[in-house]
Amino acid sequence: MAYSLVKDDMARSTLRDLFPDLDTWSVGFDREWRLLDELQNMGRISSYPPYNIKQTGDNSYQIEMAVAGFEKKDLHVEMKNNRLIVEGSAESNEDKTENEYIYKGIASRHFRQSFALANHVKVKNSELKNGILRIELESEVPLEMKPRTIEIK
Repeated sequence: MAYSLVKDDMARSTLRDLFPDLDTWSVGFDREWRLLDELQNMGRISSYPPYNIKQTGDNSYQIEMAVAGFEKKDLHVEMKNNRLIVEGSAESNEDKTENEYIYKGIASRHFRQSFALANHVKVKNSELKNGILRIELESEVPLEMKPRTIEIK
């Protein structure tokens, strides 16, 4: 199944404008609605460094970030309050080299990307290889959240 994001006038609408009666058909989703409101109000999402989010299985996902010019020691990956935070700050190599750049297209500036994760999504692994940081995620849905039939007495 393919998903795509489409930018249109609806992007300017608030969540409450699109679903004015959220509270009448949902119970216990206060935190999730608040999180969606916060995400919507974050403004322009940074595109540096470029990244992909892909589904690799029924319950598994992968985030790939292009971090050319960064080494393991320059990257920090942290899980905090259902947020996956990836930060990078490369040391300046300009002092260490005698060569001057004619053109510098590979950015190595500081970045901080944050991804909101559902309660049941866990980070399994992270790996830096060939300038790509890969973060493996897995959805571990608890038994009580899976569909079940309720007996009527």
